[in-house]
Amino acid sequence: MTSDHDIGGAVARLDRLFEDRLRLKRGDFDARAKRARGMLPRRLRRDLSALLEARKVAGHPKLARMLDGASLHAASSRLEAYIKSVDIADRRRGRLLLLLSGIMLNLLIIFALVMAVLLWRGLV
Repeated sequence: MTSDHDIGGAVARLDRLFEDRLRLKRGDFDARAKRARGMLPRRLRRDLSALLEARKVAGHPKLARMLDGASLHAASSRLEAYIKSVDIADRRRGRLLLLLSGIMLNLLIIFALVMAVLLWRGLV
């Protein structure tokens, strides 16, 4: 069994980690969690879904007794450990490299098309 305070504390810690480590600043916890799902591995998406469901149920007195506190604590611990291990600088470099590779591919395609047109016209 778990209490509403345990889930609230886990949600508050995850909310701070979403803001600090994943740079998700807009919206409430549910909106941030929805955007964070795309950044998480599949097994951690299930953990996040379990925490979101537990958060909804925790406010109900009878249904809150049905929550498994040990599994929810383990799920929040796994989520916190993964989010703390995210390297922000590496993600930034990855996004920059992705942008540059897209630009280079577009330039290569344009160059190939220009060369094809010049060959077709007999100018080269």
